[in-house]
Amino acid sequence: MRLRDRTKFATYKRRGKWAELVFITAAQGSGFNVAKPWGDSAQYDVALEQDGRFVRVQVKSTGAMVEGCYVCQLHGFGNRLYTAKELDYFACYVVPVDVWYIFPVTRLLGMDAVGLTPHRKGHQYERYMEAWWFLTRHHFRWRKTDDGAE
Repeated sequence: MRLRDRTKFATYKRRGKWAELVFITAAQGSGFNVAKPWGDSAQYDVALEQDGRFVRVQVKSTGAMVEGCYVCQLHGFGNRLYTAKELDYFACYVVPVDVWYIFPVTRLLGMDAVGLTPHRKGHQYERYMEAWWFLTRHHFRWRKTDDGAE
């Protein structure tokens, strides 16, 4: 059974946790080491590491199509918007079509939702569709050791 065939969840929180697991599986398969913060206290869902470089990712998912696009909510608890100080990337999963969008957080700052149209060629966000390579570029933060060296 394909991933998109397993999309019935009792709550949005359960779907969100499931989407995080799907993301972790895909990231691990792409060669990243994955870390998951304990509990719900971090502003990001997953940290990815490759070659000693880390990025913070907030995972979002959608199955809701409104007026021809899938609407992915980008806010946290209490409709609070995320900031660039809290995370580096959004990973938005369009469940019905099994497609990921990888956005640098700066691309979506100030937005409370994004409309995704993977079924339309040349759409506004096409360059972010399955753009896992964004996570391997210069956007990484170098991890500092205890003595301050990189």
